[in-house]
Formats: sequence, C-alpha cells, structure tokens
Amino acid sequence: MHEFDVVKSLLDELLPKLQEEGVKRVTEVRFRRGSTFSQEALLQAFSMLTQGTVLEGAKVKVEVTQTKFRCSCGYEQFITADDLIGHIFVCPECGRAQEIDEAHDLELLEVVAEI
Repeated sequence: MHEFDVVKSLLDELLPKLQEEGVKRVTEVRFRRGSTFSQEALLQAFSMLTQGTVLEGAKVKVEVTQTKFRCSCGYEQFITADDLIGHIFVCPECGRAQEIDEAHDLELLEVVAEI
C-alpha cells in the first residue's frame, strides 16, 4: 500500500511543524494528487493517521493532475489508479507493460489552522 506510506511520510513531516507553531486545530488541508494516486486510499490513510492529532476532522480538499501515458507503439491515454496493476500500466494496444513513475504523486498545498 504505497499510498498509505506516502501520506504517512507527509504527515510525519507536517505534524511536528504544526506542534512547533502551537496549532490547536487544523480545519482544512489541501492536496494535489496525480490521477494515478488513489483518492480513496488518500482519504482513508488521512483519516486513520490523523486520529488523535490536530489534523483529526480536518476537511480534505484534493486537486487532481492528469497523468498521460505514451507508449512506444504510439498509443496515448490519460490514466487513473484503476488503470494500474500496482504501479504498472499495460498498453491496451500492444500489451507492453510500463512502470508509471508518477503513480504515487502527492503534494501538500495548504493547511488552514487555528492557533
């Protein structure tokens, strides 16, 4: 479950910073994810990992950037997490399997907090 690890890594970095700033509660967190990063996994991991922290209950907003697959056979398609096997995409035109480096792209954009 790579998505869980990615979310955990971001939160492990964020929580000490929030504590240093004296944040009492976070009301909103905004992320940008690649279209191959599962929205469901992001929200589930966030909910699990923020229990008992200042992030618990924060509204999560997510922007999505499209990931485009281009095969050497000429086939092109925007892909989502549903199109992958792990982080491998199989071209429906020629059958070539290709690892998608952007499969776990997630960026923290904004945190709205109460001090």
